Amino acid sequence: MMSRKSKKKIPLPIFTLICGALAFAIYISLSTLVLAIWGDTVTGTVDSYDSRLDDKSAGTNRSRTISKGYYFMLKGKEYKGYVIYTSDEQWPRLSDGETRSERIRYLPFFPYINKPSALAEFDEMGEISIIYHILSPIACA
Repeated sequence: MMSRKSKKKIPLPIFTLICGALAFAIYISLSTLVLAIWGDTVTGTVDSYDSRLDDKSAGTNRSRTISKGYYFMLKGKEYKGYVIYTSDEQWPRLSDGETRSERIRYLPFFPYINKPSALAEFDEMGEISIIYHILSPIACA
C-alpha cells in the first residue's frame, strides 16, 4: 500500500485573518511606544463615555471595560479618537451634551495617531504594560 502524505496547509482566508490580527497587534503596540516616546500632549474633550462592569472578582485594572470617544483641536483642525480598554476606572456616564477634559497624546507629524495620555505615557502605563508593548511586536513578527 502506498502511504498518503497529509497536507497540513492553512486555508488562505484563515491565514489572511491570522496575519491581519498579528499586524493589528504590532500596530497597536508600536503606536503606543511611539506616542510615549515622541508624542506631544494636548487637552482634548471626551464626548462619549461608557463603563461596563465585567467581573467583580477580576484582578487590578481588569474589572471594567471602558469605551471613550474624544476629540481635540490642533492648528485649527479637529481630530477624533475612540478607545476601548479594561480598567477599574469608574466615571459617571456623560449626559446629553456633557463633556469632560482629558489629556490626549498625539504624533506631531501625524495627529491621526492619538490616544488618551493614560494609555500612552510611560509614567502612567506601568512596568508590565511597557514590557508588553516592547515584547508584543517581537512575538508577533
